[in-house]
Amino acid sequence: MKRFIKGVNKGAKQAGKLHNPGFAGLLMILLGLPTQGWADNLQIQAQTQAQQAQALSQVQTPEPKAAQVEPSKAELASFREVGRGEMDWWFMTLYRARLLTPDGSYQPNSFPQQLEIQYYRDIPASRLLEATKHQWLHLGYDREQISAWLALLEGLWPDVEQGDRLSFVASGPQQGYFLFNDKPLAAIAIDESASSEHKHFADAFLAIWLSERSSRPQLRAQLIGEQACKC
Repeated sequence: MKRFIKGVNKGAKQAGKLHNPGFAGLLMILLGLPTQGWADNLQIQAQTQAQQAQALSQVQTPEPKAAQVEPSKAELASFREVGRGEMDWWFMTLYRARLLTPDGSYQPNSFPQQLEIQYYRDIPASRLLEATKHQWLHLGYDREQISAWLALLEGLWPDVEQGDRLSFVASGPQQGYFLFNDKPLAAIAIDESASSEHKHFADAFLAIWLSERSSRPQLRAQLIGEQACKC
């Protein structure tokens, strides 16, 4: 497996305890509220730390290869919005998400696709990572896969503040790149020869919002253009 990472601090952060609380617990995580009482899944914590060490050992990859999955300004400017929606909980709105594709339509397993999230609250990177764990658990991915994917993300994502935008452009089911406020943040590419638990990262990340089993079906419907959102 090869991973190509640019423009960020590649230092790893120790993974926290993992819970599987469903959407209510996810909200508590994002808001920084206590989550004691949820069932612990400590096996993923240990697996994530091991996978993180493996990922960091392979970070030093030749720069020319990374350019193959980085965005061009012309490519991004040509993308058209498929749909948009907001993630709400009672009176709080956590973020607005948009899905964009070259022709403005959504087809499963058709690439490239861009998912853009604009945050309405300050959220530390550790909370974003933990929320991602919970969503992958909700979707039924196994623990080894989750640990491997989290190892790609640890140390990459910054803390976000109100108004910040974090985007992921999937070039294919196994590779893509992150943008932070429209600037390249990190590129991830996985060889066909990589172990199976590392494959399909891009598919798995987009599935949090686009899978039919998403924890937020209304937001999914808005993103793929089935419902409108005045946001």
